[in-house]
Order: sequence, then structure tokens, then C-alpha cells
Amino acid sequence: AVTARLAAVGQARVAGHRDRLAALDRLRQTLGYEATLERGYAVVRDASGTVLTRKTQAEEAGSLELQFADGRLKIGGSPARKRATPSDDAPDQGSLF
Repeated sequence: AVTARLAAVGQARVAGHRDRLAALDRLRQTLGYEATLERGYAVVRDASGTVLTRKTQAEEAGSLELQFADGRLKIGGSPARKRATPSDDAPDQGSLF
């Protein structure tokens, strides 16, 4: 009988610890920035991945990366330019003088 009572107490303590751990994990998830993104906010980073918290920092950055709840978006910066190469099929303009 004592063994059965000790086993029941042990199982109750484990269940209590499990419930407490689950509650702490839910709290951790609500305090994380991903939950904030779900509410409509965004994380702003510069090209090096540093989180920007001020308008002046964003103005000084060359390009920005915005992280939303469903993904990231890169904006700004200078996109790679294609160099114009003369085509062999292009007609010769000749001289205008």
C-alpha cells in the first residue's frame, strides 16, 4: 500500500512539473518577437543583420531588410546593374559630323 501511495505521489509531482513547464513555455512564446510579428509589427535590419531601432539608423543604412510574420523583404540598396554590351547585330550609326 505504501508503494502504491509513493508511486501516485511521484506521478502527481511529475504531472505538476510538466504542467508548470508547459505554462512557462507558453509564456516564453508570447514574450518572443515572433508573437509581436504576428500582431502586425516588423523587425528592421541593416545589410549586416543588425537590428535597427531608430529612424536615424535606418536613414544611414544603405539597404534594409524587413522581417514580417510570414517572411523577410529586402529593400533599398543598389541593385546589380547590367552592362550594356554592343551587339553584333546592331546597325552602325556612323558619324553625325
